[in-house]
Formats: sequence, C-alpha cells, structure tokens
Amino acid sequence: MGVYKDKNVKKNPWYYSFYTGTITNGKRDREKQRGFKTKKEAEAAEVEHKSRLKNGTYFNPQKTPFGEFISEWCKNKRKISEETREMYENNIRLYIKPSLGDIPLSKLNAQHIEDFITFMIEEKGLGEWSVKRTFSNVNTCLNDAVKKKLIEYNPCSVVDKPKVNKRIRPIWTPEFAFDFLEKTKGTSRYWIATYLAIMTGMRPGEILGLRWSDIDFKNNNLSIKQTVTKRRRIKEGAKTKSSVRSIALSTETITALKEHRSLILQERLSLGSEYQMNDLVVCTSFGGPSTMRSIQRMWERQLKKYEAPHIAFYDLRHTHVAFLIQQKVHIKVISERLGHTSVSFTLDTYGHLMPNMQSDAAESLDQLQRDILTTIK
Repeated sequence: MGVYKDKNVKKNPWYYSFYTGTITNGKRDREKQRGFKTKKEAEAAEVEHKSRLKNGTYFNPQKTPFGEFISEWCKNKRKISEETREMYENNIRLYIKPSLGDIPLSKLNAQHIEDFITFMIEEKGLGEWSVKRTFSNVNTCLNDAVKKKLIEYNPCSVVDKPKVNKRIRPIWTPEFAFDFLEKTKGTSRYWIATYLAIMTGMRPGEILGLRWSDIDFKNNNLSIKQTVTKRRRIKEGAKTKSSVRSIALSTETITALKEHRSLILQERLSLGSEYQMNDLVVCTSFGGPSTMRSIQRMWERQLKKYEAPHIAFYDLRHTHVAFLIQQKVHIKVISERLGHTSVSFTLDTYGHLMPNMQSDAAESLDQLQRDILTTIK
C-alpha cells in the first residue's frame, strides 16, 4: 500500500491506496483515490486523507450522504457573510436535503440534478431566482468536491442550468414620483427612505444603514459605509467593494434631510438616555435600526391610499436610473452612483431604458455635418 503510477493512464496517472486498520464484514477496509498529476500530489493527498481519518473529519464519497457533505461544506465556507451563510443553510434544509440528501456524494449523477431542479419548480413552487440560487449552491459545492478529488466530475456541469428570464421592472414617471413625494410627506417617519430611494438610487439596506456622520452637508454628498441586514444587524461595508461609494446630493435632498434631522433630534431629546445612539438617518422611534418590513408596510399603505401604480420599493432604484437617463447623464456616472461593478453591468441592466440612443447618435452626426458645412461655406 502507498503511492503508485498507473501505466495505462496517460492523464493524471498517480493514485494512492492504503488499509485503514478497520474490518467490515470480515474484510480489511481500504481507501483509494486516483487522478493525481504527480507523485508529490498523491503523497500529499494520502497524508491529508489519513489525518482526516484519524481525527474523524474525513468524508468517504462512497458512503457519505450528499446532505451531510453539503452541510459540512457550508459550515466550513469562509469569506461569506452571515446572511449568505443563513441563505445557504435554508436552501440546504428546505430544498437540497429533501431531494438529494440521502444520495452518496459519489453516486450523484445528472438525472439526480435534473430531478432536483424539477422538484424545486413543481413541488416547491420556487421562482426563477430561488431555483437558480439553490442550484448554484449545489453546483459550487460539487465544484469544490472535484477540486479536492473527492469525485471525478460535477454532474451539474452536464445539465441545462436554470435561467432567469429578464423582466422589465416597472418605473414611475418623474411627474408622478414627485407628486407622490409631496402628497406623502409627513405621513410616516419612514418617508425619508422613499425620498432617498428616488433621489439617490440607494439600495434599501444602504438607506437603512445611512448615518448622519456619513452625510457631508457642506459639500452636498453622502458616503455608503454600512448597511442594515434583514435581521436589523448593522453591517460595516456594503454589498460589494464598488458599493462603498460617495453619492452627490441635490440641494432639495439636503433640505429634506435637514428637516428630517430636526424631527429625529426632537425624539432624541424627549427620550434622553433611553434613546439608542446609532446615529441612523432612518431609525425606529428609539433610535434603533429599522427593518425593511417596516419600510414595506409604510410603502404598501401609501400605495393603496394614494392609488399609485404598484411597484416594489426596490423599483424606486430603477425609477431613479430612468430619471438620470432622461436627463442624459453619462452612463459611467450612473454606474458609479449605483455602485455597480462595471459600466457593462449597468448597460445590461438598464439598456432597455435607452431606446433612443441609436437615433440620437444618428441625429448628432447629421447636426455635426450641418455645422461643419455651414462653417466651410
């Protein structure tokens, strides 16, 4: 027992094999793993394998149920937020284990994955995004298993991956949006959240995490430095590195923020030591972090009361983009304002709001030609 080279295999010919020291049904148990490029790789893998057997952390792909494997994979996943880990755990508990949980890791095949996708759609009734995210959890886990040489291939790689059909999100016209803001002003402590969504395009979590110290009233801008999660946890940073950014504010937005600040200051003074000093712009009456549920309740009430066309609160971000495009703001500026990772992503997401760009470009060339010919004559 040890490390060997299979002369009949041209690609990744090295493998290891050893007895574990235990006996099952009268036979000595043996562990074996193929597919190593070099002898050194096989030796290192053998050492790690033996070490994991010794401390009880080794997963035998022939025997370990996939549900157990992906749970451990999720627990050991590094560099992910608490919210992302919670989402993984929910997906594993609700959808992955009921469908794939009892199948040994090494026995998973393409048909199992196909049945899993059908299970999510037909039995669980999940939407496109939920199906795609849950499939992605399985796919990423199995890719890691391949990298660790626990399985030879990822069965997710040979099935048609779930897709999300792009839908055009509804937006409001500037006339309706600004009239709505005027009508709803003063009707809720969370009105400022609606105002900021329309005037800045900030994400809901960014609005909830905004502090007064993040606003530069002298230079009319704010900085995104923290967010509030679904569980009302204040989280440093933002969705991505590019999401940590500065946003220029209009004069009217500064005025609205100052008015809101005076109301918050009155609450703070009246509560004294009972007030929670979180410095949040959007907060509860005690100064604590607000929840998106509270914002949503306010939003639904106002939509119903003023008979407004129904759009999700998040769609106010898209409405903000539409306003900027109508004002012919450069796409790079829009992308930076939204905190997107690239201009191409902004174009892919909001390109449908720019139907006249081609015709405008053609008209600009005609105007350029006319101007030049007039100058020559």
